[in-house]
Amino acid sequence: MTDSDYVVLEGLPTPQVYHDLRKLSGMTPPPLEAVPKSLANSFCCILAYERKHMLDDVTPGVEQTAVAMGRLLGDGALFLQLCDVAVHPDHQRRGLGKRIMQRLVDYVDDNAPHAYVSLVAEPKAQKLYPLYGFKDVAPSVGMFRMIRGRRVQDEPAQKGA
Repeated sequence: MTDSDYVVLEGLPTPQVYHDLRKLSGMTPPPLEAVPKSLANSFCCILAYERKHMLDDVTPGVEQTAVAMGRLLGDGALFLQLCDVAVHPDHQRRGLGKRIMQRLVDYVDDNAPHAYVSLVAEPKAQKLYPLYGFKDVAPSVGMFRMIRGRRVQDEPAQKGA
């Protein structure tokens, strides 16, 4: 397949497609019940579809699902987070991640040019993001907090517990 075999559009996936694309691409699948609210609060979402199933240049077929996605979250002006860049394994290595990244960066430049855009890069994607101007935050350190699915590790056992 070539670049012209796909259509890249702004839009939101269904919660199930979002969940499945994350899971299939090796990312942690989120709790499905939290996905609708999360998607509704997106600043921008970009999806890729196979052209052969499109009804026209901007309308996916009825049964068609996105094969790749990427999202921006944030306040829409000063602080944004780029997340969920995921490509279905059957469609990887065809430039879809790069096309989605370019659309997201263009969206930021057009709609929030003063924004500080952050992201957390999975090891296999760490070479992609510098192509779009992203830099390591060193000497700062990225951090996270997540209760869902967290396994307590590297914490000393409490006496008497």
